[in-house]
Amino acid sequence: MKTAATLGFGLALLGAGAALAQTATPPAAPPAATDARPDRGPRGDRGARMFELVDANRDGRVTWEESWTFVTTRFNTADTDRSGGLTIEEFATMRLRAADAPAPRPEYAARAEQMRGAMFRALDADRNGQVTLIEIRPMAEARFRAMDVNGDGAVARDELPQRGQHHHRGPRGDAPATPPAR
Repeated sequence: MKTAATLGFGLALLGAGAALAQTATPPAAPPAATDARPDRGPRGDRGARMFELVDANRDGRVTWEESWTFVTTRFNTADTDRSGGLTIEEFATMRLRAADAPAPRPEYAARAEQMRGAMFRALDADRNGQVTLIEIRPMAEARFRAMDVNGDGAVARDELPQRGQHHHRGPRGDAPATPPAR
């Protein structure tokens, strides 16, 4: 579930959710970082690090324009053959991970591969074996709107899901709706 959430956030704010991030210069680690791993943010989560990469003007808010610019840049970097579409192999390079981060544990490799394949197939609307920016955009926009809890057109740090929180929010980020009384 965390992999799916990270990938989803990645696709919305990054460009669908790699080795690509190695080409971007990550910001300096915040002094309050609690986890020394380079692929983690100040609260020890990848979402915070992703936020830092996407917030181009460093104002603490990520707008749709910043998001889409990041998505497009990462997409174009991953599209090594410049075909305008990502193959499953190119798509796999989009996962955000610092160059010196430890490799994922082997027991999770098969599951990660399965999740990546499912995400790729979900995005490949025309089933031609390539994912284009046109195919990514609707999901990225929907994911962005979902992350924009207060509906102000930007995602702020306090709108990021906290570690252990699994997007079990109501329609605008409230607590889950209470089931109707029986």
